[in-house]
Amino acid sequence: MKNLLVIFISIFTLNAFSQQKMTTATEFRKHIHANPELSTFEKNTSDFVVSELKKLGITKIHQGFSMHSVLAEIDGNEGGPTILFRCELDALPIQEENDFVYNSTKAGVSHKCGHDGHAATMFRFAQKLMENPLKKGKVLLFFQSAEEIGAGAKDAIESGIFKQFKIDFTFAYHNFAGFPMGTIIVKNGLFTPCVESGVFELFGKTSHAAEPSKGLNPALAIAEILQYFDSLNNPDKASNDFFVATPIHLEMGEKAYGTSAGKATIGYTFRTWENEKFDSMKDKIIQKVGEVSKKYKLEFSSKWFETFNANNNNGTASTVIRTAAKKQKFEILDLEKPFEFGEDFGLFTKKYKGAMFGIGSGINQPPLHSSTFDFPDELLEIGSTMFYQIAEQISNN
Repeated sequence: MKNLLVIFISIFTLNAFSQQKMTTATEFRKHIHANPELSTFEKNTSDFVVSELKKLGITKIHQGFSMHSVLAEIDGNEGGPTILFRCELDALPIQEENDFVYNSTKAGVSHKCGHDGHAATMFRFAQKLMENPLKKGKVLLFFQSAEEIGAGAKDAIESGIFKQFKIDFTFAYHNFAGFPMGTIIVKNGLFTPCVESGVFELFGKTSHAAEPSKGLNPALAIAEILQYFDSLNNPDKASNDFFVATPIHLEMGEKAYGTSAGKATIGYTFRTWENEKFDSMKDKIIQKVGEVSKKYKLEFSSKWFETFNANNNNGTASTVIRTAAKKQKFEILDLEKPFEFGEDFGLFTKKYKGAMFGIGSGINQPPLHSSTFDFPDELLEIGSTMFYQIAEQISNN
């Protein structure tokens, strides 16, 4: 009887362990998709990631070092190069308009950039590394908080978590709607631009609407500043002087029609190819707003945020990506010009030798950040295969 009990307990334990490891990458993605969290609020997503990584047998997991980011270490069979792979955890403030079983359960919040898929790709990559460990080296899996607001990479790097490692290479990928499904998109050099947002507050003096001369109304200053920002635009992507100034919001005064406004706020997002160029333009912008404010006897303040460094792909890292895609017989698309969106992986390529690549998510796919976008599960195997091939190539060299 005792032996039967031992056998029963053993079978139960094995079944429980087996069930623990049954999560597929698709199930992983759909769980995150159904439970989205905005930048800096990804606690439950982070805890879910840690729980699933532990089920794979991964023991070296760091959490709590930077917002809700997670860093997992997976060692090869012997010492060798250290490679950092990054994905994102955060969702967007967008109401989902799809009709899935795994629809977002949170009103006004959804994964419309595909970060659920990027995280699930990393999970599938972790499965592969545990099933077939690399011969040499260490892989760092970084699940990053707050990418959408340009804060996650900076916060993680400044936390000092990466100082304990000698990182030889770093890689990340993003899915891209409008490109053939599964196509690997590669580019040497600049992959995404420098992007930053600025808010300018103008302070004057309210007065009676019948006596505007007794106040300081910022209306004419606003008009001049907007015209100046528009004059900076050069949307030609082939130009080294590419610069886009996008108006985001404008507020002046109150809806009190007997009062002449005494305050205004102007919000813009600016982008250009390189960090140095942006710094120069930023100085010019602040100087001009100051000059216009002084002209109309106004005080002003400026605040800059959501900073995305230019993402410059290292030549060697880009070659590794191309070679990996060729070995796996994936179709390769060489990008002629950089993308125009911001991506805070740029801070990693600024600090380490690395590169970002793209994977096409379908020609007829709704665009990223649209209310009907959904990450295609076909990319989970493609992305994780690319990651594993990249790691294996570097490990074997």
